[in-house]
Amino acid sequence: MATDAVVPADDEGASLAELASLLHEGSGELAVRRGAAQVEVPVSVRDVLTRIADVLASGRGVAIVPVDRELTTTEAAGLLGVSRPTLIKLLEAGEIGYSRPNSSRRIPLDQVLAYRDRRGQARRAILDELTADAVEMGMYGQPAPAETDDAA
Repeated sequence: MATDAVVPADDEGASLAELASLLHEGSGELAVRRGAAQVEVPVSVRDVLTRIADVLASGRGVAIVPVDRELTTTEAAGLLGVSRPTLIKLLEAGEIGYSRPNSSRRIPLDQVLAYRDRRGQARRAILDELTADAVEMGMYGQPAPAETDDAA
């Protein structure tokens, strides 16, 4: 996916941690001032800045991509962590919406992200069910059986 990633410089850690902390401090007014001009930062921008500051403070990079961006099948498969043939099957099954303006498929980023969220929710539901079954059967939270030394 062609994006411009931003990676924090080695000496920015402390400043980024302080910025993230300030942004998390609540819903108080946040403004940007340059010289005599000042503008209040909208809540949507504050939310994005908070998430960006958190990621950068952890030492990882970020890339900002418009949600209405369309991806190639290779880009979408990479984002989902699946093979391109698997992605094609998902597209043809109607799991992810796409268009075909010419001979190649174009997948809206929001469709890919929505599918990823649905897949994550389904996985969590299955794990919750498996955990509940294990608890019911008395298998969850039990210590592992002690190993015996048969050689003695």
